[in-house]
Amino acid sequence: MCRFGNGSVTIASNIATTLARNLSCDDFEASGGATGVFDILIEGWMNQTTLRLVGGLVLASLILYMLVVAVAYTFQREMVFPRRFVNALPFAAMVGADFEHITLETADGERLKAYFKPPLEGAPMIVAFHGNGSVPEPQAVRFGSMPWANAGFGVLSFAYRGYPGSTGTPSEEGLLLDAEAAIAYTQSHAPGSRLVFIGHSLGTGVAVAMSERYPSQALVLEAPFSSLPDVVAATMPFLPGQLVRDTFFSSRRIAGSQADTIVIVHGERDTVVPAFLGRRLFAAAPHGVFMSVENADHLNLRGMRDTEILDLVINGYPPEPTPQSEPVGSPDPLETGAA
Repeated sequence: MCRFGNGSVTIASNIATTLARNLSCDDFEASGGATGVFDILIEGWMNQTTLRLVGGLVLASLILYMLVVAVAYTFQREMVFPRRFVNALPFAAMVGADFEHITLETADGERLKAYFKPPLEGAPMIVAFHGNGSVPEPQAVRFGSMPWANAGFGVLSFAYRGYPGSTGTPSEEGLLLDAEAAIAYTQSHAPGSRLVFIGHSLGTGVAVAMSERYPSQALVLEAPFSSLPDVVAATMPFLPGQLVRDTFFSSRRIAGSQADTIVIVHGERDTVVPAFLGRRLFAAAPHGVFMSVENADHLNLRGMRDTEILDLVINGYPPEPTPQSEPVGSPDPLETGAA
């Protein structure tokens, strides 16, 4: 008979009892006696503890991730439209006397701060759409100055709903209503002028949507994107882009653009909206010119190519393709799986 030490050993855990019952004498002796059995029991207990620890970490990580997703989903419009963090005061004195300070009224009753400069007779009318972290004043100054002013262009630049000086709460649907109000004003106050839609960053999503609805002389997009879910996938891949409420699917809308000329300008150092998203949008456009700006980022891109853009807006495409008309750079990371 096989004995454990001086007598039978009572083992509290079920695992130890099972192990003891199934060990033969030879197994017991081969395992090193009682010391070997307890080594096995300790090793098993440690393995179970490790599994519990790993499982707990996985569960905690999953709960934390779900909390991050829930917070991002709940407050996504505060991130897409960070108007509460926009300070318009430093820009209030930028706009000169050649602009009229006006208020636009939208179809749903919102009132928008805007600046209007009429065009010279026969000259085009720019409707400018600012980015999500910006205000209308810098665009009013930019397009009201050289080289645009020398060509007689008029300008309408306005603040989206919810942004400083405007009422309401922003959303994709709301911004499109704002744009409709701006276009209606230009058509009534500059009826003989053709429209030119110019947008930067988020404003490109609004500009593309209007280009699908209205004929225009040109559509100019600086640092544009194919859609907001694509921006999320490229810059915050840990968040599910499918949960984005305001999608701004420009890659679908631009296919129906009624613009005579389409110009897309993107900085290669843009980390907010990577340049490959601009190229993706360019690939979906029915025609156009893509300008790659090597040393530009998301913000300093604005105005860097105004001379070339103005020439394209006035004269249309050159008779022969230029190097700027071809997308350059690395392949689309979202399509190749690199992002």
